[in-house]
Amino acid sequence: MSGPLLIMVVLLIIGAPIVYAVGKGSTKAAGWLAFILSFLSLAIFSISVVPTVLETGLYVEEYSWAGIIGLTFGLRADNLSTPIAGIILLLCTLATLYSIGYMSHEHNQELYFALLLIYIAGMVGVVLATNLIQFYIFWELMLIPSWLLIARWGTSEKAQLIAFKYFMFTHLGAICIILGIAATWNLTATFDLYAAEMVNGIAAAPASTLKIIVILFMLGFAVKMALFPLHNWLPDAHAEAPTPISVILSGVMIECGTYAVARILLTFFGTIFVIYTTVFMGIAVVTMIYGGVLALAQKDLKRLFACSSISQMGYMFLGLAAATKYGIVGSMFHIVNHAICKGLLFMVAGVLMHQIDPIKGRDMDKLGGLAGKMPITATITLIAGLSIAGTPPLNGFVSEFLIFTGAFASGHYLIAALAVISTVITAGYILWMIRRVFFGPPREEFENVKEPPLTMLAPMAILAFLAVLLGFYPDLVLRILIPAAEEIERLIGG
Repeated sequence: MSGPLLIMVVLLIIGAPIVYAVGKGSTKAAGWLAFILSFLSLAIFSISVVPTVLETGLYVEEYSWAGIIGLTFGLRADNLSTPIAGIILLLCTLATLYSIGYMSHEHNQELYFALLLIYIAGMVGVVLATNLIQFYIFWELMLIPSWLLIARWGTSEKAQLIAFKYFMFTHLGAICIILGIAATWNLTATFDLYAAEMVNGIAAAPASTLKIIVILFMLGFAVKMALFPLHNWLPDAHAEAPTPISVILSGVMIECGTYAVARILLTFFGTIFVIYTTVFMGIAVVTMIYGGVLALAQKDLKRLFACSSISQMGYMFLGLAAATKYGIVGSMFHIVNHAICKGLLFMVAGVLMHQIDPIKGRDMDKLGGLAGKMPITATITLIAGLSIAGTPPLNGFVSEFLIFTGAFASGHYLIAALAVISTVITAGYILWMIRRVFFGPPREEFENVKEPPLTMLAPMAILAFLAVLLGFYPDLVLRILIPAAEEIERLIGG
């Protein structure tokens, strides 16, 4: 008998060809059907799984898989994976709704929405996977549809070239991951992350072998996270993708790498991971500063937000690299907060491109004075931007405060202090962007500009509300994450 997690994933995968077939007759119907399917997946997860995790801390489903090497297909929602799977489903559902208006004049919408459902299934599968082979299959399932979405609906003539660059970078990272999986199986004779053989095999392995495995996994995850110096693919891919896909790429896909560091490296290889704490924290701070400086240099709105994502991944990795309870909690909570606020900022960019012009609407040199014409959009941008900049009482402040607390708790005071100081750069490019786009004298050419349609505005309003809500009431998420962080800290210390 199938459980809700399997139904949720199957609904997305099986729904893709159905959406494609329906879209051949009506492109509008394809968008709404994709939205319904993604919303149903979110509803199933929220109603059937989240309450159990809140009560017991764990919900697991296991199904016999091809008996080739005794693999079991499993889906696991626990205190670590539940908030991440939840924000993936929520943001992707809202991005699907947003796509209905944004993509209304694009070609092959039926294929777009079909690929979007497979893309969502890949991300959810990565977060809920219980064995390494399954993890890798879903990891690749994220890559293929996202590559096609960039290549076919990119915004410039270089779309296919940029998509190929994105594919090569992320696939090379995936090769490192499969090598790490193979080395892990060689030590433990199992792919099951939660089998006793996995824990015992790793505990008995020589440190030199474990160091190689940690480096292999870290390289693969670092590419997905776009950590310096493996960040080069991100600004092009995120700026080139159709805006709803930029929302997902930046909001939740690259964070799957952050989740994987916590789930695999810290949980199972934590005693080796902490050997490199100083190096990893240094990389995190360099990523924060470098991404922020890149953002300051941009005049293209989507590239600015893309470079900002590089910087924000540095924040998340800093907390994990510190390997303290508060650092881990802050990083995982920042995944949720970054998904909300960076997804929201990319939606704002899409609104400007949709309501003004695909080219002019993203060029800050040609914008200005739009607050009077688009007061709701301007207010939403202010909320999202100030949250990314870590302004209280918004949600970004809470997660950043926890990350910095965890960094200082690790004893690396200089690195932690540099990280705190670097937040000035974030505030700088965010305030600079808001001023240039929405304030200043109104331009005559924008006389007829107005707010976007409801299918675009409603998802933005929901995310803005969540940014405020989680700022005032972060315990909605933290009460789930804290036990997971405490367990990881215990495993590292043990």
